[in-house]
Amino acid sequence: MQQASICFNKVKKDCLRFIKSQETSTEKFKGKEKMLKSFLIPICFWIAKKANNKKPYFVGLAGGQGTGKTTISSIIKIILERYFKLKVFKISIDDFYKTRKERLNLSKKVHPMLMTRGVPGTHDVQIMLNFFKKSKE
Repeated sequence: MQQASICFNKVKKDCLRFIKSQETSTEKFKGKEKMLKSFLIPICFWIAKKANNKKPYFVGLAGGQGTGKTTISSIIKIILERYFKLKVFKISIDDFYKTRKERLNLSKKVHPMLMTRGVPGTHDVQIMLNFFKKSKE
């Protein structure tokens, strides 16, 4: 696939720079170039085929905390913007937490764990629904 190679050559530097920024001295990503070539770039070609400039196209990533959703979505954003020239807006479920005050009240009324972000019940689902509804207009 010639296009994938051209894409890789165009985005390689930016993607590898981003990946390096996410590594620590003890935790290094393995198989970076292979991940880009065999997984992320093909996904971006698929997304680019589906997307159009008239209305938003939503792509969701699921996984447990700390599994790399933010890292992967950041790399996908780099590829879609640099190679495909698409406008990309990245959001996270972390953007929809209830306020600290709301979580404090819940922790007192329902369960102390609700003070902690990430626990079911700590997201403002209505704000999330409103966001997606407005985004589709």
